Amino acid sequence: MIRITVIISYSVIALLCATVSQGASPTIQMVDICTLCRCLDAKTSNEMIVDCHGEDQQAAAGGQHAKYFNLQNIIWPVPKDPLNNPLRIRAFFRNMKLPTLPRPPSSAYVTELHFSNNAIDSYYNEPFENFKNLESLIMTGNDLKAMDKDFFASQNVLKHLDLSNNSLSTVNALERAFLEHLESINLSHNKLMSISELLMGKLRNASIVRLEHCELYSWMSYDELAWKELYLGWNKLKGLHVAMFFSMPKLEILDLSHNQIYALDPQAFASLSQLRRLDLSFNEISNMFANIKLPSALNSISIAGNSIGQWPFADLPESLELLEIQNNRLTDLHLAQTVNVLILNASDNELDVFNGDSFPKLTTLDLSYNKFSELPRKLGKNLLGLILDGNPFERIFFDEHVSLKFLSLSRLPNLKELGEYSFWRLVGREDDKEQDCVEIRMSHCPKLQSISSMAFENVELCKLDISYNKLTSIPVNLTDWESLSGEVNLQGNPWNCSCSEQWLVDEMLPMLYENKDLQYLLDDFRCASPVARHNVRLIKFLNHRGAFCGGPQLARLVDGTQSQDSTVKAGFSSIICSVDDEACWHVHKGSGMIAFCIMMAATLLVSIALLIFIIVRRRKENRQKNTFENIWLIRNKQSTVL
Repeated sequence: MIRITVIISYSVIALLCATVSQGASPTIQMVDICTLCRCLDAKTSNEMIVDCHGEDQQAAAGGQHAKYFNLQNIIWPVPKDPLNNPLRIRAFFRNMKLPTLPRPPSSAYVTELHFSNNAIDSYYNEPFENFKNLESLIMTGNDLKAMDKDFFASQNVLKHLDLSNNSLSTVNALERAFLEHLESINLSHNKLMSISELLMGKLRNASIVRLEHCELYSWMSYDELAWKELYLGWNKLKGLHVAMFFSMPKLEILDLSHNQIYALDPQAFASLSQLRRLDLSFNEISNMFANIKLPSALNSISIAGNSIGQWPFADLPESLELLEIQNNRLTDLHLAQTVNVLILNASDNELDVFNGDSFPKLTTLDLSYNKFSELPRKLGKNLLGLILDGNPFERIFFDEHVSLKFLSLSRLPNLKELGEYSFWRLVGREDDKEQDCVEIRMSHCPKLQSISSMAFENVELCKLDISYNKLTSIPVNLTDWESLSGEVNLQGNPWNCSCSEQWLVDEMLPMLYENKDLQYLLDDFRCASPVARHNVRLIKFLNHRGAFCGGPQLARLVDGTQSQDSTVKAGFSSIICSVDDEACWHVHKGSGMIAFCIMMAATLLVSIALLIFIIVRRRKENRQKNTFENIWLIRNKQSTVL
């Protein structure tokens, strides 16, 4: 009985095992990643790039969406000589519409992973637990809304983490993460309303922290942080007080632009002794704040786009080189000190005077869109570029010596003409071609109709832009056009294509056309008058001598030249052109037709005169022949029969 029971038991066990074995899943088939994606050797011998791009797979599948392959079943490349030449793998899985962050097999050689521009909205717990040498993880452009599961809780060597362009409102997993080696983190373009003190502590060793385009409405830090760059632009911060950045003594770059800051403690930046760049642009800072203390190491500052009407700073640091104060309400820039600023942008204010003595080292000055009625003076000996666009100048006259490399006087609403010697005290600076010359831009002036032939007297020009004004003509001797080598923009003016402007066709068009880099200057170089040539591009008349003075076909007949459009042979067979050809309208109309008729009549008269002369000459010769013959016969005593 016992034996029977044992036999039955073994049979049941065997049957169960057979059943289990039949229902078990088949063995997982592993696939070499290089058969699914492109594996490329990078510039360095020990680096490989694995590129899995969704668009490439779609193209390989004949234009249809590629079938998703399981990243959990891949085999990573391995080095041929791991001891002497270890491999570093940079893997890219972009635009693959992955819904979940996969947990691929571990590899000691993967140092960089990119999962950008997918559809990832979730992830497995500790997805990269076994990637002990992973240094960079990029997950920008996905659909993550929260991070609750552990992400990097185990020890790692991660240096760069990019979670930008998601929809994160909480990042609790980062508060538990091991981020001791992290150098940079990018959480911009998310929906974070605050950053916890715990997370700041986890990021204490980072150098670069990016939090732009979030919804941060407050900021406070307590533990000392080693951060060097902090980007808080495009948030909802409203006030800055002295304790906000007190724990960041190593901070070098601070971006607070495009917030709603209206309350500002004058000592808010006093503790940032190493700060080099400060951006407070496009906030709501007004006149109520003055004598703001700036760090002594500051190199550049921007307070553009606020509502500042009075100078807001105490002493500017000696190290300051870039100052941006545009888009405010400043009426005066007279400082109580001399500063070393090299680049000053004071455009879009209410300035009508400028004291250059406060800025003796300026190299670039932008005073555009202010209220200057006369050119500013005391611009300094180091100035290279001067921008005065949009000011209400009624005339241009440099009565003080100025040396420049670039001058912009565009979009001047009241300027009607350039008189004689407008730039006579303007001296050029050495350009790339080692020429002492200046580039002048005077475009989009809605009333500029006239330029004197002496306007640029004594000025060496490198480039000249007088496009999109109201000019109908310009003097042929305005400047030395050959020295410009075609660097002149004449587009957008209502040119009067009459005989006085024939030189534009003969001299300017060839210079512009022969240089391919300058042919774009011919796109909108058009005639406005006479009516027959309205809106016709001047390039249509290239090599047509006399195009505006009697017609190109007639002129080419006279001097025997040829154009690119047709070949003119001797005689009259090619002089008539179709009335449908706009380039030849001047032959059938106006002075061109009159000149043509006069020439035809003159030719006919000459031909008739020549024919009469030949007939008379022949008759005379016949008479002389008979007379000689008669004389010979008489001398030989022979009778003459006529």
